[in-house]
Amino acid sequence: MKQSLLCLAIAAVLPIQVDAQTFERCTKTERGQFIAAADRSQRLALTATTAIGPNPAYTRWFGRYNAKSGEIVRRNLKSVVKALRSDKVSAVCHNVGEDLCDGETYAFVDKNEPYRVHVCPSFFQMDTMKDLTAESVADGNGTRAGTLVHEISHFDVTADTVDICYSRGDCSEMAITDPLDTLINADSYQYFVEDVTYFGVAGEAEAQ
Repeated sequence: MKQSLLCLAIAAVLPIQVDAQTFERCTKTERGQFIAAADRSQRLALTATTAIGPNPAYTRWFGRYNAKSGEIVRRNLKSVVKALRSDKVSAVCHNVGEDLCDGETYAFVDKNEPYRVHVCPSFFQMDTMKDLTAESVADGNGTRAGTLVHEISHFDVTADTVDICYSRGDCSEMAITDPLDTLINADSYQYFVEDVTYFGVAGEAEAQ
């Protein structure tokens, strides 16, 4: 993992420890894993705010850089950080088959109920950033921390994002064909924050 960009970001802005205000139906282990993921997601978002500009990582997920789109991305990421720094983040743990937890869903929210995050069993089976390899970050479905950035961005008081595309292939293609849509797409933010933390602004390994 490249450390230079991450160290720069941490030196510039010191993250605040994230604590979930309330938990519903979560085990002690799940609570600890959620808090760790929330803390890490704040760090990912902070790192990403320093990587907004005309570089391969930004272009891959948001299209050709310009000052207006860059400011939108920066503002949205800062809103995610602000939410995670608050004491209002809460988690509701579900079993498979309950609500939207169909076995493939990691987490979901009602964008009108900040900052209540519903997490499914598959969320706790996702990689942490420490678990990632170059292959898994490029080909997988993301991390717990990245997923929380995705979900927190959905709230109407943060970035009010939607789900236009889900996979890395579809979302990187959308950055070419419909870059304006990426600015309101939750997965675009997730993949961006994960990539700039793991790979740096150069993007995925094959793009270097």
